[in-house]
Amino acid sequence: MSDDHPHPATPRIDVREPEAVRYWTEMLGVTEEVLNEAVDHAGSGEEEVRKYIGSHS
Repeated sequence: MSDDHPHPATPRIDVREPEAVRYWTEMLGVTEEVLNEAVDHAGSGEEEVRKYIGSHS
């Protein structure tokens, strides 16, 4: 099975990097605005961002 969006090497979400933003908004099913809010509040760790989005959806 091919993956069109390879997982970034680090589980950190860098909202300054356009490719990372595209990847994470698609993987998490959120808008760029929601992703930025989650990173602002929870930090850039994947697990923390997922938890924040899950508790605020």
